[in-house]
Amino acid sequence: MNWLSNYRKSIFIFSLSTVLSVPLLSVYTPQAQAGFLGEGIRNMLRRERQQGRASGRSRGGAIRDESCVSPDSKPFMALVPEDNQGTTIAAHPTFWFYLPLGRSEKVTQARFVLFDENQSSVIAQKMVELPDAPGIVSVKLPETEQSLEVDKRYTWHFSVICDELERSRNPWLSGLVERVETHPQLVQQLENLPESEQYLAFAEHGISQEALTLLAQHRSIHSDDWTDMLAYFELEELAEAEIIQLNP
Repeated sequence: MNWLSNYRKSIFIFSLSTVLSVPLLSVYTPQAQAGFLGEGIRNMLRRERQQGRASGRSRGGAIRDESCVSPDSKPFMALVPEDNQGTTIAAHPTFWFYLPLGRSEKVTQARFVLFDENQSSVIAQKMVELPDAPGIVSVKLPETEQSLEVDKRYTWHFSVICDELERSRNPWLSGLVERVETHPQLVQQLENLPESEQYLAFAEHGISQEALTLLAQHRSIHSDDWTDMLAYFELEELAEAEIIQLNP
């Protein structure tokens, strides 16, 4: 069954690089090639939107402070395509980050804020506890918060609170997320796939948030896909590390 394994990998990576306007296939066709996985995922992560690049930044700047981020650490970053825009069908999606620091006596929390399209109204603002050590973390928009509306974009900000009074010392990230309508073909594919395989269907339709979330949940089964995704961010050494969900 090696062809099936290679086929699954190629479908996952190729599909994440596909813009939503490209016609979609309702039936998978085996056409995998060895060695395509790593190249394909980099193409996906380097994609650019037709409307232009999103504002904000997916990697933390050069803010370094003894009480916060070590100058020897990997950068603070969001696990998003290079266009810095995620896509979701969820009313309350999950966001993914690499945190280069853990909780200390001086630094214990991070702040996640989500704004509407005009960045005028706060949809959600949560303080979350930092994990004990650096690593990959997720932040799920709580079900108690306002649902994201279909065909609307939202701006998120995520910052580590190194100094509550002097915010210029706080490393921060920002980007966009858009909730899109669920395509009927996606619904059909999900009905015919086990949960551990559903990230393939989300990837085919360019739904980055759910594709990443489901891949993370089933990374022990699809370790090659998970490792190759992390390799783009130079985080492949964390492929077997624990993932922490940050809670309010």
